[in-house]
Amino acid sequence: MNTLRINTSLAEPGMVVAEDIYSFSDQLVIGAGAVLTDRMITRLKFYSISDLLITEADSAVPESTETITGNSLYIEQVKKSPDFYNFSKTFVSSLSSCKKQLDVVLEHPEQLLDTETLIQDVTSLFESCHNPSELFDMLMCIRDLDDVTYVHSLNVALICNLFGIWLKLPKEECRNLVLAGLLHDIGKKLVPKILLNKPEKLTDEEFTTVRAHSLYGYNILKDLPLDPKVKLAALMHHERCDGTGYPMGLMGDKIDSFAKIVAIADVYDAMTAARVYRGPVCPLEVIGIFEAEGFQKYDPEYLLTFLENVAHTYLHHTVLLSTGEKAEIVLTNRGALSRPLVRTENNQFIDLSKQPDIAILGIL
Repeated sequence: MNTLRINTSLAEPGMVVAEDIYSFSDQLVIGAGAVLTDRMITRLKFYSISDLLITEADSAVPESTETITGNSLYIEQVKKSPDFYNFSKTFVSSLSSCKKQLDVVLEHPEQLLDTETLIQDVTSLFESCHNPSELFDMLMCIRDLDDVTYVHSLNVALICNLFGIWLKLPKEECRNLVLAGLLHDIGKKLVPKILLNKPEKLTDEEFTTVRAHSLYGYNILKDLPLDPKVKLAALMHHERCDGTGYPMGLMGDKIDSFAKIVAIADVYDAMTAARVYRGPVCPLEVIGIFEAEGFQKYDPEYLLTFLENVAHTYLHHTVLLSTGEKAEIVLTNRGALSRPLVRTENNQFIDLSKQPDIAILGIL
């Protein structure tokens, strides 16, 4: 059977993996012959797998994909709401303002960033949401804009704003964390777009160029009058606590605290992003992947704070269970944040941490 190498961004449920897929640290991520699911594709993003080999005959998307995700109806409802209309207008305005500023710095390095305006753009957008749940709803829906890098950076800045509040950081430190989130990927603007969007496997040289965006970003920021932690976030946001990251393979305390925080926000936004064939991944699904595989790669203190608070934002939301039932999340389980206690429509309580055969398919 013929095989085809594709960019991970083009992976779809139903495709069959043609060879073992390993992480940069030689950990088996997905075995040959596996039929891709949403969870597997999300794991590929978690491990920063850029491409994979599939069998060509199995590249069609199953007709049932939309019903499997469970999020589609909820996302469509959010998109039709007045709150989303207002948020999206403000988002586009903030995006344009940030893009204009950052483009000037890229084209004229001698010019200083107007950090006050950048931070104000993010905080005004952040404050337009009534609560964390609404913010995450808005970010899951705001995916169909042209400049993916800037949209992602603004999303990460908004998540960092919330993260800083959850960590009880001082106001000035929280403002700098917002700036770190906004600037963390600025180096990607020096990477040729053809490489960022290339569907085929990158050559070793091309892959090195893409990964160098963190170095490019640091070099853009290093001489600007910014907090050093903002610059280090651009340099280190792909470092991992177990030493499997890049560009320097740093471990644990060698990684700056802002870089650790931005790394979590960066990966969370990437994993919850919508894809061509369906809406965003259920946040509880992403929490489950972090719980299963993230505590060695990410600082446990920061990660636990983040996951606990994200899980808490979905208390009292209605979810679709794999049994076909609808249920309300009534209590989170600290030891299994992705598997809360739920109450079904017939008033039956199910502790999902003790029912591994029942899964949450999506938010309704």
